[in-house]
Amino acid sequence: MRQAGGLRIAAGSGKLAAPNESRAKCAMAVRFPLLKQGVETLPLPMDDSLSLPVALMWIRLNAVRIFLGGVVFALLAAPIAFFMPKSYRSEVTLFVSPPVFKDDSPVTSGRTSTVKQDSIAELMPPALPMEAYKVVALSAPVLKEVIVRIPLHNTRIQSLRNLLQVELIRLDTRGTQGPTYTQTLVFRTSAASADLAAKIAETWSEVFKEQVDSVATERMRRTSSLLEALHNATRAALEQANSALADHQKAWNLELIKAQLDARQKQMTEFEALLKQTEVDLAWGERKQEALRAERAKESPKDVYFRAPSDDAYWIAGAQGGAVKMTPDKGLRTEEANKTYLAIRTEEVRVNQETEGLKATKDMLLLKLDDLRKEIDALTVTLAEKTLERDKFILESDSLKTSYALVRTEYEKSRMAEQAQASDIVIAGKAIAPYAPSSASPAKIILLAGLIGMCATGGFLLLKAVSEMALLPEGVGLAAALLPHVYGADRDKAPPRREE
Repeated sequence: MRQAGGLRIAAGSGKLAAPNESRAKCAMAVRFPLLKQGVETLPLPMDDSLSLPVALMWIRLNAVRIFLGGVVFALLAAPIAFFMPKSYRSEVTLFVSPPVFKDDSPVTSGRTSTVKQDSIAELMPPALPMEAYKVVALSAPVLKEVIVRIPLHNTRIQSLRNLLQVELIRLDTRGTQGPTYTQTLVFRTSAASADLAAKIAETWSEVFKEQVDSVATERMRRTSSLLEALHNATRAALEQANSALADHQKAWNLELIKAQLDARQKQMTEFEALLKQTEVDLAWGERKQEALRAERAKESPKDVYFRAPSDDAYWIAGAQGGAVKMTPDKGLRTEEANKTYLAIRTEEVRVNQETEGLKATKDMLLLKLDDLRKEIDALTVTLAEKTLERDKFILESDSLKTSYALVRTEYEKSRMAEQAQASDIVIAGKAIAPYAPSSASPAKIILLAGLIGMCATGGFLLLKAVSEMALLPEGVGLAAALLPHVYGADRDKAPPRREE
């Protein structure tokens, strides 16, 4: 290879090489001493792709270093594996099984049921969803009570929570509202000794059961106390309404008032009919009076009769000279009462008396009717007002009776439910102390550490090889970076440049 005018001519190639290529080849000579020592390599072409043979070759060439890395990790993990404390695991199974008379509430997601009416189950606390039981089991109050009961000195709630696990058993089917779980809870605990693990599991399940039962009991107690207060208040209101109704019935006899009103109305009707008849009779009497007055005016009170003079009167008159002529009108005059006049006058007096009597009767009837109207108006107003008051008292009493009947029914059911209250949680046996530890054996830990060390060493070598691609010439692929001694024979040749 010779250099002329800043360019190098590769021997036997007939092509010009740039100065930067020369510098890259020099760097490769320094990086890969196999080329410098003249080791014969395979004349393989440069490839940018990573194939399975290349990967297997790289693993075979670096197997010793990868194995040594795994051995180092295994040796470092050996003390930890042998001196690491053992862990024992125990478990307890609990069932969510409400009493048969209790409402079959939905305890799993997507599960529905109907409530039987007029049953004490309506007031029983329903079973919670299974996810809620899991939250309660891992809550701070439950774990604190477990720490106090065992006791676990110098143990924090979070540290204990890390050793506990609640498993929900999921069904194969999936509902529209989410996953569906069975009514089963599995409490798993881990501890440094088998007896402690069993004791923690058993105490944990008992505290959880007591906590759930206490919440249900408190809820039932509050419901019962509320219903009792409502029952007492409704009963007091009903008694007050009945007392007010009784007092009103004693003070106002509406039946008697109604009977008096009916009697007054009947009497007023009779008086009105009598008044009309009296007015007719009075009008007839007045007309009769007028007729009698007209007839009486036509008649004279007395009748006058004349008689002829006697013979002696003539003789006397003749003896006196006969100058006076004797006529019948010179005789005696006789007056008699007119019988027709008297009869008319008598009838007129009688008619006048009857008319005056009718007038007095009319005035009396008018006064009586006025008094009756006032009494009827007063009785009507009193009856209407007191009937309205009575209706209000009756309506309030009936409404309170209905309310009291409903409240009484619920109150009795709450009392029965409180007396028949039973736990929804059933512990399926006691926890058993495990015979063997649940933690991994030292051999498994050392083997796992060795595998991790081998993977870490291989990854480190791979990253190191990939990072050295920056020292390779342009155009050299990943395969050449991974297997430099294999592709070293061709590295003296500069890769072909792409013609622009």
